[in-house]
Amino acid sequence: MEKARKKRFLKWSNIISTIATTVLALTALITVYLTVAAWKAQQETERPYFILKESPKVDLGNELSFELKFTNVGMHPAKDLSSETIVFDDRLTGKPIHHDESAIVNEIPKDSSSSLVMTIPSEEIYPKQFNIDAHYVVVDLQYADPILNKSFSQSIYMKWNGVQEEKMQATVHVKVEEKGKIDDYLQKAGIDLK
Repeated sequence: MEKARKKRFLKWSNIISTIATTVLALTALITVYLTVAAWKAQQETERPYFILKESPKVDLGNELSFELKFTNVGMHPAKDLSSETIVFDDRLTGKPIHHDESAIVNEIPKDSSSSLVMTIPSEEIYPKQFNIDAHYVVVDLQYADPILNKSFSQSIYMKWNGVQEEKMQATVHVKVEEKGKIDDYLQKAGIDLK
């Protein structure tokens, strides 16, 4: 009888230790999964990201030109930066007056800037006019993070308020309600932002 009790005791202690080991193993797996997920999320927050630290510079010399200075505020560098820029009348009629693509070969490290200059030919907008209508400026950026080995895109929507009574007006970010109209215009014009 004593042997039977010992056998039962050993059987139950083996079952309890197996269950405890299984629970510990599952807890370890869950901990590893959560740690990896948190690490990936943290890596995503360190990706390159571009902002306009300064207001776009508009020059009305012999031609109209816009200079946009983008700064990488992410922790990781950006490489293979390319942009597609579209400029069109704020009435959203007619063809875009400017549609161009450009690329930068060099990496752009954290806190470094890169300028994008768009020149609108004088046959599209004569710069010496007393009044110039407002125009939308859309910039679609594509770039890669060499650390994460991933590609990213950003679209920036702005509105240059033109010239009124020979006075240059401000360039501002587009309002939320304008973005849908701009996207519709671009779609009708056959322009597909990446």
